[in-house]
Amino acid sequence: MSTYSDRLKLELMASGANANTWGTRTNNNLNTIDTFGGGFLAKSVAGSANITLTTGDADPSAEAANKVIEFTGALTGDIIVFIPAVENNYIFFNNTSGSHTLKVAPTGHTANSITIQQGAHTIAYNNASNKVVDLFASSLGTVSFKGAGAVGGSVQVKSNGQVVASSFTGAGGDLTGVSTLPADTQMVFLQASAPTGWTQNTAAALTNATLRVITSGTAGTGGSDLFNSVFSGSKATSGAGTVDISPLTIEGGSASDVTLSTPEIPSHSHPSQSISGGPNVDSGPQSRIGPGGSTGSTGGGGSHTHPVSGSGNLTGTMGAPSIALSVPGMDIKRANVIVCSKD
Repeated sequence: MSTYSDRLKLELMASGANANTWGTRTNNNLNTIDTFGGGFLAKSVAGSANITLTTGDADPSAEAANKVIEFTGALTGDIIVFIPAVENNYIFFNNTSGSHTLKVAPTGHTANSITIQQGAHTIAYNNASNKVVDLFASSLGTVSFKGAGAVGGSVQVKSNGQVVASSFTGAGGDLTGVSTLPADTQMVFLQASAPTGWTQNTAAALTNATLRVITSGTAGTGGSDLFNSVFSGSKATSGAGTVDISPLTIEGGSASDVTLSTPEIPSHSHPSQSISGGPNVDSGPQSRIGPGGSTGSTGGGGSHTHPVSGSGNLTGTMGAPSIALSVPGMDIKRANVIVCSKD
């Protein structure tokens, strides 16, 4: 009596059995091997019900006997396609529509399924533990491209190392060399040379120039005094000069006549002359101050003021002596930067 292999379901004929049918049975085995080696099946899985691929002993027409299986149809819910729970390998193509999930699992081992994205191809195998492994799902090592690899139709990985994409999302903390700046964009860099992908602008107008912030107008350069020439260190100057006082005005106060009282008159005496009686001298006892005498001192020597009234202008110039100025150094703290243009 014949038995059948576990994997391909080939007929294993017993000795002396199947007389006169060996040729037919052998041809069935060969056709089954041929199907497992290169057969293609387009299988509709439309709807939302799970699907089990058919299988049979030495049956090349069984669905599960095909090497390449394309799933088609519009899904209305998530489904699982069950394959035989034996060691084997397949090429699957999820060509369904409907934005639902399609999984493949060994019969009786739903938890060991893989998910195949819509529009994607994959190579999968079922191992001895009835666990389906997707070779394209984090199972490959180093992958090389001779031309370009497309991811979802919007990202390209080129053989020269370039990654082309329309946008990037996420924090991007581990990304390097990513830029969304258009070519010819100019930026300032705090380093001595241009980073990769940038070319330093070495225009003479930028050499030894400082930065100026503007809130309107257009970008550009200007001025002619070099930064280091203006702020080169301490500044000193000396020389003679004049001060114009013509704008100076004095107002207020008064300067009227003043009569000094005795205490305000400085202490003083009057030298004397000989005085004798005569017609103009009152009669009475004669007094006489001899030559060289003097009157007694009088006056208190007190101070007094002269208030000023009215107003007037002072005009003209006043000479000024030579003045030497020493200003602290003006070596401004700065950071040397370069301007680069995006390649």
